Amino acid sequence: MAKATFKLGRYIWGACAFLCGTSAVKADLLSEGREAFMNYDFELASEKYEKYSNNLKKSPNASGKELLDQYLRQLEIAENSLDNVQKIEIIDRIDVPTSDYIKYIKLPATSGKILNPDVSLLKNRHNLSDFAYSSEAGDIMMWSENDADHKEVIMQSEKLMDGSWENPVNVGDVIRENGNARNPFLLTDGLTLYFSGDGEESMGGYDLFVATKDPVSGEFRQPIGLGYPFNSPYNEFMMAIDEDNGIGWWVTDRNCLDGQVSIYIFKTNEVRKNYVLDEEDDIISLARIDDISVTQDPSTDYVRMLKDIDLRYKKYEKASSAEFIFPMPGGRVAKNMSDFKSSAAKRSLQQYLQALDEHQALEKKLSALRKQFHKTDKKKSSASALRNQILDIEKQIEWQSDRLKKMRNTIISSEINNQ
Repeated sequence: MAKATFKLGRYIWGACAFLCGTSAVKADLLSEGREAFMNYDFELASEKYEKYSNNLKKSPNASGKELLDQYLRQLEIAENSLDNVQKIEIIDRIDVPTSDYIKYIKLPATSGKILNPDVSLLKNRHNLSDFAYSSEAGDIMMWSENDADHKEVIMQSEKLMDGSWENPVNVGDVIRENGNARNPFLLTDGLTLYFSGDGEESMGGYDLFVATKDPVSGEFRQPIGLGYPFNSPYNEFMMAIDEDNGIGWWVTDRNCLDGQVSIYIFKTNEVRKNYVLDEEDDIISLARIDDISVTQDPSTDYVRMLKDIDLRYKKYEKASSAEFIFPMPGGRVAKNMSDFKSSAAKRSLQQYLQALDEHQALEKKLSALRKQFHKTDKKKSSASALRNQILDIEKQIEWQSDRLKKMRNTIISSEINNQ
């Protein structure tokens, strides 16, 4: 996996070998129980664990007891979750290399951005996420890294008015207390956070969790596991949602060859729908997703749906590759320097873009000074100095606005005269 690797120690059958003083027979019972659990044969897993537990009573072993307790806790979560298997419509499943699964998640710009973890903000930080999440406006960025206790925590930074980034902060102890956490994805409400974690509420490896932020206190509430079919005894890597179009993606290593993960594309439900346990012949099969066609509507053209998703993403990619937005007469919009034929227009455009950057920087500075002025005691001399500074910047912005208009007219005239 690029940048980081999920901890798979939970799934290594040979882990039992470290149980000092434990016979091979007892170790086999634990590994056989774990294997049954990974195959969703919870009844057999329970039997094997019980036999292993009985043997431990005769020959106590602290390490064996600790691992057994972990396995029993995960078994309980997995069994209880069968009462609430969510009914979703799965559009498709694709198996892709683990190292670059991010490029297969086709989000529109309105859902935020999934960035390469080597973005400038993180160059000097040890990012453990497979990506860095950025909000649509580009003013919030989230990722994960190790804290002082070497636990994976989700970090966040917000862009300040001057274009710099605030010092990154941990998003909250309640997320940290849930075990290692990584691969954050924030919904457009700014309050709903999806992430992958391996805490005590995980049914195995890394599970998908959702946490909502209290809009008043700004603190996240206790995370909730997404349950079946999103989670499994295997690793779930991330969840991403396109809210505008009601499409979601989740990534898992269940049923995959080494070095691969599966991406499930599904339709999101406005209201959660669960299968009725007593009405289903094989709830395990639905939880495990043995056949995605069982979840689908025969009257829906899923090939067409996938093409629509791809088309929307291509439009997003094309829009995001724009160097600038410059309206031209006749409704045409220039987005790159190559859109201009006139050499004079290109030279003027470079000057215009530089002036535009200066103008926008002044506007941000003015906004920050106005906020500072409102908080300042108006009787103090500092308030008078701020007022004069604000007035001076307002005059500069007014002058720059007139200048930008003239520069735009020059660019347009140069391009039209060249045709």
